[in-house]
Amino acid sequence: MPDEPEAAAPAGEAGLSKNEQKRRAKQEAQAKAKAEKAAAKAAADAAKPKPAAAAQEEEEEEQDPTKYFENRLTFVNGVKEKGANPYPHKFQTSMQLPDYVAKYESIGSGEMSADGGVGLAGRIATKRAGGKGLVFFDVVGDGAKVQVFASADKFSDYAGLEKDEKAARFSALMSTLKRGDIVGVRGTPGKTKRGELSLFPTDMLLLTPCLHMLPKVPPGSSGLADKETRYRQRYLDLIMNPTTRSTFITRTRAINFLRRFLDMHGFLEVETPMMNAIPGGATARPFITKHNDLNLDMYMRIAPELYLKMLVVGGLDRVYEIGRLFRNEGMDLTHNPEFTTCEFYWAYADYEDLIKFTEELLSQMVPHTLGTTRPRHVR
Repeated sequence: MPDEPEAAAPAGEAGLSKNEQKRRAKQEAQAKAKAEKAAAKAAADAAKPKPAAAAQEEEEEEQDPTKYFENRLTFVNGVKEKGANPYPHKFQTSMQLPDYVAKYESIGSGEMSADGGVGLAGRIATKRAGGKGLVFFDVVGDGAKVQVFASADKFSDYAGLEKDEKAARFSALMSTLKRGDIVGVRGTPGKTKRGELSLFPTDMLLLTPCLHMLPKVPPGSSGLADKETRYRQRYLDLIMNPTTRSTFITRTRAINFLRRFLDMHGFLEVETPMMNAIPGGATARPFITKHNDLNLDMYMRIAPELYLKMLVVGGLDRVYEIGRLFRNEGMDLTHNPEFTTCEFYWAYADYEDLIKFTEELLSQMVPHTLGTTRPRHVR
């Protein structure tokens, strides 16, 4: 007698064995249970009463950017009305943040340095309330980050005050410090019990209030992603994306090395005119400007070639220029009508000399600039 036909497999599972179907069903059940547990935890956390300072910070971060700007402007004007300067003239720093990290990174977890009165300055990247009389800041600058472990009990200005008054004055100070502000911090280096290198301040001073709300970075994102904002507001790109800083540094290193390399090989750096009576040296559409005193239309240079060749004719056998060119043509995110170029001219040399020269230049520039001969291309 033939076997009874098996029940049809659920849609999407046709062709799977029973064991595989059971395994997938078990995974789905586990994932569902995990999601329900996470949702319950999030709801419980949301239901917990938060410290007043933390609740206020969250409320301000959720404000409309225009309202946030108005509030910060009101704060700055209020400081001025009290006769104080919201932008202090001077804050004496002991070192830059990278130097601080290098000097005190070897401190053991939970230990404090014998050095006191160490002054740092930087921008507040994050601010977290840790309870009554305790606030954590991440201060960034020069490509480094240092945690500031602010405790009301450590501030020298509050020594001898009653507990409630100390807490009130500490809370008032902390409420003036927002994400994006530039602050000066003075205190004792050390590490938390979890091993986080920190500065335990005895004094904090607001140096520059950030009037505009910084963009929020979505979870899982490394920084500001919108290309339009990044390219039009480069300062914001530098604040939000640490990798942008490395791009600036790499460019500067490459140009500096190129200049030193040419100098060491007997080339003379010169500067040639930016404005010309006629556009020459290349085939490109020029920008036109006006020389008022001469009542003459001038062209922004599209190449320094003609002037450099004149110098070679005059007896400067090895000459170069690193400078800006202006070509009134197409543009996109990677092509700008205004750009930097290097042109050099070498008398009594031919293309074979130039091949060897270029190979030597690049073989030395790449490891000097990037620290490796196998760079990774990043768009």
